Amino acid sequence: MRYLFYLIVFGLLPGSELWGESKDHVIESRKVEPESYYRLTFEVQSDADQAKWILRMVNGAGEYPFAGSYDNDWQQIVPGKTEYSQAFRTAGDAENVELLVRTNGGPPQVSKVHLEEVVVSEGVLNGDFSEGAGNYSGWSEQLNTQFIEIEGRTALKINHNGYALTDPIPVESGGVYQLTRGSTSPSYLLFYDKDRYLLGSSRYSRPHKLEMPGEAAFLRLLFQTSFDHIPIYRTKTIEKVGLSLVDKVTLSREITSRVSYPGEIVLNTSCDPREEFAARELQHWIGEITGKRIPLLAEPSNADHPKFYIGSQWTENYTDDLQFLADSDGYAVRRDGKDIYLFGSHPRGTLFGVYGFLEKNTDIIWPRPHPDFDAIFSKVKEIEFTQADFRTRPTFDIREVNFSGSDPNPAVSQRWLGRNGSNTPLKLGKGFPYLRWLSGATIGVGGGYIWSFIGLEEEDETLYPEINGKRLRNRWRQPCYTHPEVPKLISKAAREMLASVPGRDIEFLISRVGDNWEVCSCSECMKPIKLEDGSELVAKAATSNKDPLFFSTRNYLMLNKVAEEMTKDYPDFKLHTHAYIFAAEPPRIKLHPAIVPHFAAYPTKDERYPILEQPGKSGAVWGKRFQQWDKEQDVNFGFFGYYYGECYNAFADTAGPDYKALASIGGIHAHCEGYPGDSEELSRWDFEGSEKWIIAKLQWDPTLDPAALREQYINRTFRDAAEPMRKFYQLINDSWHDAKNPNSVNCHTASKKIFTDFIVEPGLENRARTALVEALDMASDPKSRKIIERMLAQFDRFADELNRLPVPLVPESTEQWSQYDSPHWYKAHQVGDFKLVPQWEPLSEDADVKHETTVAMMRDKNHLYFRIDAFTDQKLVENSPASSRLFPKGDRVEIILRSGRDTFYFALGADGGTYLLKNWDTANRWSSQSKAHFLTDEGRWSVLFAVPFDEINVKPGDADIDGKFCRVVNPDSPDREESSYNGRGIFNNHTLLRSPLKLGE
Repeated sequence: MRYLFYLIVFGLLPGSELWGESKDHVIESRKVEPESYYRLTFEVQSDADQAKWILRMVNGAGEYPFAGSYDNDWQQIVPGKTEYSQAFRTAGDAENVELLVRTNGGPPQVSKVHLEEVVVSEGVLNGDFSEGAGNYSGWSEQLNTQFIEIEGRTALKINHNGYALTDPIPVESGGVYQLTRGSTSPSYLLFYDKDRYLLGSSRYSRPHKLEMPGEAAFLRLLFQTSFDHIPIYRTKTIEKVGLSLVDKVTLSREITSRVSYPGEIVLNTSCDPREEFAARELQHWIGEITGKRIPLLAEPSNADHPKFYIGSQWTENYTDDLQFLADSDGYAVRRDGKDIYLFGSHPRGTLFGVYGFLEKNTDIIWPRPHPDFDAIFSKVKEIEFTQADFRTRPTFDIREVNFSGSDPNPAVSQRWLGRNGSNTPLKLGKGFPYLRWLSGATIGVGGGYIWSFIGLEEEDETLYPEINGKRLRNRWRQPCYTHPEVPKLISKAAREMLASVPGRDIEFLISRVGDNWEVCSCSECMKPIKLEDGSELVAKAATSNKDPLFFSTRNYLMLNKVAEEMTKDYPDFKLHTHAYIFAAEPPRIKLHPAIVPHFAAYPTKDERYPILEQPGKSGAVWGKRFQQWDKEQDVNFGFFGYYYGECYNAFADTAGPDYKALASIGGIHAHCEGYPGDSEELSRWDFEGSEKWIIAKLQWDPTLDPAALREQYINRTFRDAAEPMRKFYQLINDSWHDAKNPNSVNCHTASKKIFTDFIVEPGLENRARTALVEALDMASDPKSRKIIERMLAQFDRFADELNRLPVPLVPESTEQWSQYDSPHWYKAHQVGDFKLVPQWEPLSEDADVKHETTVAMMRDKNHLYFRIDAFTDQKLVENSPASSRLFPKGDRVEIILRSGRDTFYFALGADGGTYLLKNWDTANRWSSQSKAHFLTDEGRWSVLFAVPFDEINVKPGDADIDGKFCRVVNPDSPDREESSYNGRGIFNNHTLLRSPLKLGE
């Protein structure tokens, strides 16, 4: 019956586009042991084209586990070759292995089928390539590789931007392994659980012992090429790879077995790796949510339970959906009775579809790209999957959330991006980023005109810009726009880039201006530009910042020539570029249809407001330019957004309308710049993780409401702590959108300013922090708690960065401030550790203060109180001096208080001198009612000092006051020593040197 089943059904299986009316013919079935290594050999007498062999395992239930199937491109039967072999490992529940041959004709003549068990001596199947040239046993997945011979032995050479992956190698959880002698070092280690779900990865560095994570059951070694600008790294040759167990770490917890889930996932064996990744993700998260294991099969079983069909190979009944999804990475989910089909017309779409399907049918959220809290969800016994009949395609072809800087783990970042629908282009240059591609990244190449396309090695220096009369050979600048060879060189490099990943299509190519205003001002570049209407555009200046229109037009004239050259060979070619800095000015020429300008409002617009709602004259220019681009150019557009900041914000509320505006003009690329990767250290993710998540969703569908998305993020991320977190976000948003607040914000605005302008000054600090503390107390989910903990730590860090000095409210201070030994002074906030202030020569690194000083501060409702201790080795008067209104003659402490626009100066000396100034007015005596009590003791003199609030214009609660503290010893001596609280002179008025006083309640 099984033979008949194959003959009837397999002709309908996927791959018919490639194979025509192909059929799979079962040749033979052999008994095998599970989790064992075998070699199958056979001979074929066939002249048929497009024939291949397939191996499939069969378990005791008559099912075909996907993990036991071998259906790879290298398994080709070719005319003229008769002998074939394949070494393989059986699945954990395998009982039989079947040999099939797929042809577009009748059954081939297969003979001498032989199966033998083999021993894998060094842990890696065919790790020494002893199976021979052309045999990829143990290396089922690879790109751009070839077999070569080295001293009579077979080796595998990986060519430029290629890679090779070992088949899953069984390992012990907690095991410590090392490569055997003579092994080629891999680029990455990939860890998988027993269902071959990708747990994580790590870069390999030698010498390196490989410690398996607690849930790891398999390991794969990823080999890839490296730096493409260094010839020796453009290829990599694997001569041998072996693995040995050297130790074992005791695991802290046991791995429990799961009961069976009443259903199955079905995935065709010839699928794209991204579709397998999608199926594994679905299998994993169903298991995590329900605690049950759902099998992944290569064919549907006969069981009467729900089946989840993954990928477009099963969609002969859904041609309308495939038409709707064509040329996109959107997806459809369709129910047919008990069965559910998840697919896209592109493998990436299938992956995005799995995530969208899970989001619609569970409360799962992937809030951040951090392994410790990458997913939050509720555990349930069953998932009903009520939402299983929908389709969606993204508004924008390219949806980019850029991780700038030194991302600690780009693969983890892209995994988060893919889970939230982003296909951010990966960057070539260090080999093919396999893990990012697997998680949904678009394959992209390119960069600046010179650094990525022309280079600095060209002999003709006139290719480079002439600036101030000299040619500047610099990779960050613009080329000479009028040099006839520049478009040719860029086109030549572009062709090489498009062919740089054999077997994969380059989907995104960008050539853009350097990140500066400098342009070529040679005589040719400065000539007037003839326009289509017969007029001329004449340069007004030799620099782009003074004449952006002229140099923007020059820039796009050059790009038009590149596009004309490229479309000769690539009719559907798209050349992305940045309409950035001077090139943001709409040019006076028509752009070639192949050009995709990414409009970048830089120098940046006010990111509190959308592009079409910018306040003020300087902001309105960005909306005008945006509309001018749309009106004057008939091309696809992109939008380069600066939706990131240094403190709490509501940037997603700006991105939403901006993306709507982009969609209205036919935009195809939505961009969000400037995010570093998530890490163990506090980062932007701790204060704007919600905004990043919302922006990723808006890039798929800009018609969504940012406020509704933020509500979804709060509910799913914080769960039982959602209410106080909702209060926290509402405080931030209300302040952010307060039209009475005149402060503008962009990606360069310092955290100190944002925190002050939108949290401290509006009086929200205590309420916002209280909400975070309340949320932390209420949160029961450990991942939610961790996110809130980090948000609170970041909040406190922002508060600490203001250099504020807390002045606690101590009601008893009214009566006891003048008592040096009062226990209530223990409630005061004390500062010390004064640092030397440099005088006429720099200080040495080991210079220490000889005379220590401490200042304690507290308050009641009407006064600010200080207790100053000035330690000294000098002889002091025996009796405590009385306060006088004279400038101190010797050792002194100086205090400057700034309140609003007023400045108050106090000098308090060991001799009782008390000198006061208001706004540095020495002509008019300041009749302050402040009081000072002086005391002397062995080794120190002290002063208790009271300053009335009304004299310094302070109202506790909304006070704008800061203080500076200084000590001067031996003022008129060569031994003069000056020290201050922050090591800077107190008469330096720079705002960053201020220490605001925080008047506590």
